[in-house]
Amino acid sequence: MKRRAEAVIPFGRDPAGRLTPWLIGFMTFVAGLALAGALALAAFAEGWSQGLADSMTVQIPPPTDEVADPDAAEAQLDAAVVDVLRILREAPGVAGAEPLAGEQVRALLEPWLGGSLDPASLPLPRLIAVDLDDGAAIDPTVLGARIAAAAPGATLDDHGLWRARLVAFLGALQIVGLAVVAVVVLAAATAVVFATRGGLLTHHETIELLHLIGASDGFIARQFQREALKAGLKGGVGGVSVAALTVLGLGQAAAAAGADLASPLVLRLTDWPVLALLPAVMALLSFLAARRTVMRSLKRMP
Repeated sequence: MKRRAEAVIPFGRDPAGRLTPWLIGFMTFVAGLALAGALALAAFAEGWSQGLADSMTVQIPPPTDEVADPDAAEAQLDAAVVDVLRILREAPGVAGAEPLAGEQVRALLEPWLGGSLDPASLPLPRLIAVDLDDGAAIDPTVLGARIAAAAPGATLDDHGLWRARLVAFLGALQIVGLAVVAVVVLAAATAVVFATRGGLLTHHETIELLHLIGASDGFIARQFQREALKAGLKGGVGGVSVAALTVLGLGQAAAAAGADLASPLVLRLTDWPVLALLPAVMALLSFLAARRTVMRSLKRMP
């Protein structure tokens, strides 16, 4: 009797039921893109923060205008660079220190000053890139004081300000992405509620007949739950599949445009299982939303 009663409700004739998987699929696609963006930003922030934490930069300004002879000024600057390099290479926790060549300085300034810049034509400071050992505990204040004593005016930048600002900004973007995921998931659950109510109205006479032959509210609710679960799985799998292909396509396009652009668009291997959980979340929410809606509606039926 159970199987015959289950076959009585023709869910395939319900327009809202046919549309529900498509709605859930679209919402899963949007949620998948937002979640992938949040995960990618987390990986991007971690990589940048780690990269900035393991490096420092020393800036040695050129001599003042009191040094009239350009050759003497250049020699004075070279001597200061040598002294600073000696201090850095002797400091515990410093893995390496190398001055940036003129071409490297040109590459750093080119986005702002153009490609025709000649570093020798401007009184630019000398820059020294400092690499630190993993987990090295260096006091930037103490090391900076030693460097300033050897080369007056020289400064040591541990990138702390940039790192804090970057992490805060990317953290805010992650929160926005996760908020979008939450809103879209709730919207999907709401769509299931309305679709279930529409199904209850469409099959009102059938439900009354089932009650007459002794079917319980739980039995009727399980039929709607099963349909909602199938709709959630179909829409969730389809939506997350398209979202995953979109993320892969964006990553490939960014990689083709330039390696620097690919980093924020590439997910880590550990991020893909998180993205793959979206269909299960959508199916579970659809299941629970349908059950709650049906049980509450059936209790109000005479």
